[in-house]
Amino acid sequence: MRSGWLIALMWLAAALSTTAWADNKADFLAAREALQKGDLNMVAAKAEALSRDPLGIYPRYWLLSQQIERVTPEQIQPFLAFYQGSWLAEKLRGDWLRSLGRRGDWLRFREQYAQLSEDPGAELNCYQFRARLDNKDPKALSQARAQLWFSAKDLPTDACDPLMAELIRSGVVSEDDIRERLRLALEANAPGLARFLAGQLGQELKAADLQRMVNTPDAWLKKPGNSGRLQQELAVFAMARLARTDVDAAYAQFQNWRARLDDEVQVYGLRRLATIAAFRHDLRALEWFAHTDDSKLAWTDTALEWRIRLALRAEDWDAVSTSIRLLSDEKQNERGWQYWLGRALEAKKSSAEASKLFAGLSIDDDFYGLLARDRLGPVIGPGKTVYKVTDEDARRVAASAGLQRALLLNQMELRTEATREWNWALRGMDDRFLLAAAEAANQAMWYDRAIYAAERTKALHNYELRYVAPYREVTRGYAREMGLDEAWVFGLMRQESRFVSAARSGVGAGGLMQLMPATAQWVANRMGLKYHASMVSDAGTNVKLGTFYLKHVMDVLSNQPVLATAAYNAGPNRARSWQPDGKPMEAAIYIESIPFSETRDYEKKVMTNAAHYAMAFGQGRQSFTARIGSIPPRNPQAIEGP
Repeated sequence: MRSGWLIALMWLAAALSTTAWADNKADFLAAREALQKGDLNMVAAKAEALSRDPLGIYPRYWLLSQQIERVTPEQIQPFLAFYQGSWLAEKLRGDWLRSLGRRGDWLRFREQYAQLSEDPGAELNCYQFRARLDNKDPKALSQARAQLWFSAKDLPTDACDPLMAELIRSGVVSEDDIRERLRLALEANAPGLARFLAGQLGQELKAADLQRMVNTPDAWLKKPGNSGRLQQELAVFAMARLARTDVDAAYAQFQNWRARLDDEVQVYGLRRLATIAAFRHDLRALEWFAHTDDSKLAWTDTALEWRIRLALRAEDWDAVSTSIRLLSDEKQNERGWQYWLGRALEAKKSSAEASKLFAGLSIDDDFYGLLARDRLGPVIGPGKTVYKVTDEDARRVAASAGLQRALLLNQMELRTEATREWNWALRGMDDRFLLAAAEAANQAMWYDRAIYAAERTKALHNYELRYVAPYREVTRGYAREMGLDEAWVFGLMRQESRFVSAARSGVGAGGLMQLMPATAQWVANRMGLKYHASMVSDAGTNVKLGTFYLKHVMDVLSNQPVLATAAYNAGPNRARSWQPDGKPMEAAIYIESIPFSETRDYEKKVMTNAAHYAMAFGQGRQSFTARIGSIPPRNPQAIEGP
């Protein structure tokens, strides 16, 4: 009997090998080129030629979207009905809704908005509240305030400004609400929004003045000024800007200003400084946070999370547990804070309650699940039973028009469209479908989508698909040559590129191990290789350069893979600056207290990946806590290289 994935791939192989597909591919690319040139007549001709092809949806969509401001319901409804449930149908409905909103066609807007499948984003959300106001919905304004007002960013002007104005005019948004959003805007460095909100409080905030607070906060704070409420808020903003480079100077300015600050602003200001100090691992922040405990000012989750992270570094388990219980319900229920609450309870001898938390976490195989298993006793063993794809599963995948389009688009190297089609087609699918799709992607060497599908399963799992290991021969060879753990190298590579050899990041990193050009050139020079930019695009050369650099950062950072992982993402000097003073630190605490959210998440995923690859590569049962180890005190020796 043929295996399921083979049946799925037989369809694709047959489709790609026929003369008809060659003609259809040419027609599709011609339609795409015509779109770029604005030749809608050619797009229409190719749409007709592709009428029976899975990709025929594209030129039809292009024709309608390009004429969205004048398209009639009679023209657009047949497309939405025929392609119901597809990604492009959802996209076209969104395009139409924006047009309807701009025109104020609220009746038709309400009809179409109700048929959206996904979160529409801020622009359509503003339009839908305006449509509800047009329909005299009594809850529209209060719900708009709750969902949209407390944003730290500017909202889309045309869609949202009339709604924001109505919130203010009606009094649904209070002066305190305006002040709270002003704080959010200042913290997020959104000057346009901050100036608008200051105006709503009755005071002009000039762009030049705001820029001086950003560029020279110390000088601004030393100038005499009135003690009005806006001036106080701006003073706290300037102190926070100053604290980014000099916490001591910022705290001194806070003390100078203290008598001029209202009680509530004092508390807010001290928490802002404490949060920034905690970000820098300054233990004084714990004392500053404690000085505000008696205040009625509501805590923000951001301030509490940094208080928790610093308390972890200080091993202050009372502060950890107290602060976690003050988080919003949504934050308290996050797996990370559930784990650390369990650790705090364990430290306070509440073992039964801690074990209950760990047991709930241990069901999953992520960073906190693996740590929780160690607290319960057993070391890491094989994952859940591996589900094998059946012929029936594969037939369902082969029948999915969305996945057909995704595979065809990927074959043409149109990765953006292919990925969107793939992801959309997997929404709401059961585990069996997901694993069959992962198998099809894996066999097509589309590894990142294989991983995407396989790691979405809830009860049935296949770890060979979730942790695919392409390029193993070359990677194993270079890892051994450098004396590196192969599982760790794969864990890092999976996180860096998902094994897309042509992957490019927004900042210029490239290849399987996402090397920055400067790093690749430095490594090539150290290895005695003649550098050229195309080196990072070759899979073998990319891994050769990447493993050499990994070995370098391992050597300069105490041969500790957690430190080397942080260095690979954020740079060796940053990784070292986050090390403890005086005594070793548990690696999980080091990871949790990394200031950069991107690096913190990266660490968790790389080390979790490495643990699973170690099992897949036959390294045996092991403790995850032991695997990540502990972090030694900081070494002041200078670090060479990027």
